[in-house]
Order: sequence, then structure tokens, then C-alpha cells
Amino acid sequence: MAEILTPERPVEKTPLKPEEELLVDRPKLSDWLELRLGWWGFVRKNLDEPMPPGVGWWQTLGNLLMTLLMFQFITGFALAMFYTPSAHDAYASVKHITEEVALGSFVRGLHVWGSTIIVIFTVLHILRVFFWGSYKKPRELTWLVGVVIFNVILGFSFTGYLLPWDQKAYWATVVGTRIAATIPVVGHDLLVLIRGGEEVGALTLTRFFALHVMLLPAALMGFMALHLFLVRKHHIAGPVLPQKGKPVPFYPVQLFKDAVVVLGGMGLVVYLALAFPPALEAIADPSGTDFAPRPEWYFLGLYELLKIMPAGWEVVATMIVPGLVSMGMLFLPWLDRSPSRHPARRQWVIVTGCAVVLLIGIMTLKGILETPPPGAHGHKAAALKGSAPSAEAVRQAAEPPATAP
Repeated sequence: MAEILTPERPVEKTPLKPEEELLVDRPKLSDWLELRLGWWGFVRKNLDEPMPPGVGWWQTLGNLLMTLLMFQFITGFALAMFYTPSAHDAYASVKHITEEVALGSFVRGLHVWGSTIIVIFTVLHILRVFFWGSYKKPRELTWLVGVVIFNVILGFSFTGYLLPWDQKAYWATVVGTRIAATIPVVGHDLLVLIRGGEEVGALTLTRFFALHVMLLPAALMGFMALHLFLVRKHHIAGPVLPQKGKPVPFYPVQLFKDAVVVLGGMGLVVYLALAFPPALEAIADPSGTDFAPRPEWYFLGLYELLKIMPAGWEVVATMIVPGLVSMGMLFLPWLDRSPSRHPARRQWVIVTGCAVVLLIGIMTLKGILETPPPGAHGHKAAALKGSAPSAEAVRQAAEPPATAP
């Protein structure tokens, strides 16, 4: 007897329990977001990012910098809600923030010290990439974008320095902006463009505020996004000498190290803000005679270099040397033709880099040690206003105060 084929019977679904039916009808927020954004897949992909053997603490600086920059946005936004960007009211608003707003001095301290810590760790991050040769193929663009980000960070520091509109901010900006006047042919026009006139005044403050809260943040976010994309595309470069072992996921070992460094860096900023609240000098006075002009510490090296230049050679300190260093950093991946990342096989690059770092370090330390006390040589500071920053004028402004008889 032939076998009778019968159609496959439909599979009977197992009835759902009441709590399972509830999940189908009313999914959790995380499930709802996952269905529409796929966010967990994105997070999982980054947590599973393979890390080369030998990667460790030095590779945590990138995440620390990103966290500190996000923190700067938060504290900067909080300060901007009370700040008035006008020459008439800027100083009063900063004084109000510092003395009357709840936690105002603390938040301002977080912002001020955060900017300093960011510069320090950015330099350390760049030095790590330089000595490890991590800028080599295929990471040339990653390095190039990182150098641009470093300059954007310096731009934040320079424009933000003027915003308190006190004597220190005013005279540091006078000295800093005068450097532009040393550029041949276009120097004076560039000076007027930056200041909004011949002198540092209301328009200078307005322009610096606009750059600080609009143009520079937009540029930083764009370049940071590009930098992160390139880092994810080419992955983190391993140690100079490849180590044995298999790649390990970013989570949990490297994530733990990143968390430790981030917490340590944030704790340092909080400690500095509490232990050393930011000072506020007297209100900016272009005719004042009681303040010695000094740039912020990360520009002191350039300032000291200008002081030792003979008359007529100021452009060497203000344009040629900084320009060569900047061009060298930008084109480093193409200047270094060695196929090896090992420092011993990149001798001229390593020696040149060490010489530049040593020069900047010595000149910066010299400037810190020779910083005169507040209240000295204001009459010499005023002399810097009306002309290009000659080495002689800068030297006079930095001389130690005369001893009273």
C-alpha cells in the first residue's frame, strides 16, 4: 500500500507568559532604542575593538583628552549663562560669577585649570605618538588632524584668556596680538583684523568671545569627529616592537585603564580648582601703570625667545621659528622616510624633535622663573602698546623691579 503524504501541519506556537506578553506590547526603552538606532551594536563593536598586544597606559591619553574637552564645554556653558561679552560689563560679570554666584568660583576654577591640564596632556599625547612613530602609514591623516586639533586648543586658550577683561588678560593680549604685526607686508592689516582696530578694546573682546564660543567649538567638534573616525578605521598602533600574543578586546582590561586615568585626570582638575581658585586682577586699564605684561605659560617660550633676539631680528622669534616648528609637525609623516617606527632607526627625526622640545622647555622654564611680581613695570608695559613688539621693549618690560632706597 502506497504511503499517503500529508501536508506538514502548522507549528503550534507556545503561548507566552503574561510578563512576556507585556514585553511585546510594551517593550523597554532600551529595546525600543535598539530597534531604531542599533545603539547596543555600536557600543558592542567599540567594546570588542581588538587591541594589539602591549597596548597599555600610554594609550589612555586620547580618551582622557576627549573627556576633559567635554567637561570644558559643560563648565564653559555654565559660565556663559552669567557672562556679558562687552568691555563695559565683562569684568563685572566675571566678578559676579566669582563672588556671588553659587559655586561660581569653583566652576570658573574647573574651566581655567581644565584648559591648562588639556594643554599639558595634549602635548604628552603628541609626544607619545611622535616617539612611537604612530604617525606612519596608514595613519598620516590621523596625525595631521591631531596637529590641527592641537592648534585649535591653543586658539581656545588664547581667545579665552582675554574674557575676564582684567589687567593680566588685557596686557597679555596686547603682547600676543602684536606678534601678528611682525609679519612682513600684511602684519599691520592682520593686527587690525584681529583686534578690530588699532588697539585692544571692545571689538577685540567681542571678536575673541565669538571665536571662543562659536567658531572654535564648531571646528573642534568637526576635527574631533574626523580624528575618531580615522582612529577607528586604522585602529590603535601597537608598541614599536611587536609583542607576542593575540589581540584582546578593549573591554574590560583597556577600558579599566582608561577609566582609572580619566578619574585621575578629573580629580586633578577638581583638586586644583578647590586648592587654587582663579584670581581676578584689577579691571583692564589701557593707561594703567601698575602691571607687568606676561603671556600665559604655554606662550612664555615664544615670549622669552623674542627677548633674546637682537634688534631687527624679531621676526625670527615671532614667525620663522614657530612657522618651521608648525610645518615640521604638519608634514612629519612625509619628512620621516624611514620605514621603521623604532626610534633608533629614525635618528635625525628623534634628535630634531628632542632639540625642539628641549628648547621650548628651557625657554618656558626661564619665563616662569623670571615672571615679576604683580604691580611692577606697568609704565614699561604701556610702552608695548604703540609699536611692534621689539625685543628691546619686551626686555625692558621683563626686567626686575628697582629696589626702593
